[in-house]
Amino acid sequence: MKKTQLNDITRPLVIALCAATIAGTPLVGSPQNASVAAQVKAIDTNCLAIQNAIMALHPVHLTFVQSKWQVVSDANWVAAQRTHASVTFVDAWKAENNYAWIHSHSFDARGNQRATQLCFRQSDGTLERARQARTIRDLNGASAKVAYFAKNGSVIFAASAFDQNDPAVTKKIQSLPYFSVLP
Repeated sequence: MKKTQLNDITRPLVIALCAATIAGTPLVGSPQNASVAAQVKAIDTNCLAIQNAIMALHPVHLTFVQSKWQVVSDANWVAAQRTHASVTFVDAWKAENNYAWIHSHSFDARGNQRATQLCFRQSDGTLERARQARTIRDLNGASAKVAYFAKNGSVIFAASAFDQNDPAVTKKIQSLPYFSVLP
């Protein structure tokens, strides 16, 4: 019999479901039926395909400094990353002709980091999946908080700790505050 292995995409969902079951606390929108589970799996598959297609490409780097979004060079990006000042960073990747993958992270005045990863549908630019974590490294780990969205912006499934009020999460890519700055 062949062993089934969890990949990095489904592992956080399974861990969250197991933890909620053990703790006796249900997840918001817990995939209680096969339809929701199938939708979540389809979104994960699509986002993984987008991620695999774009990660070899160079992202557009943006920073939010002095109340202004700006595209920055690689050298300025690296220099700004080292400061750990109160600043927000964004990496935006295009898949085909549309932006589809966003990594954003920010540092507060104390140097604490917060990271968000967004996967958008290529067909219409609507949000498919959002992940939140304390650091960029944690975005693909078990501690990431995840939510899945339908084309109309409604939540299909969300981990109970997912921050619905995260300003980095928008339902359409065109609603991102820096979209007009992207080349």
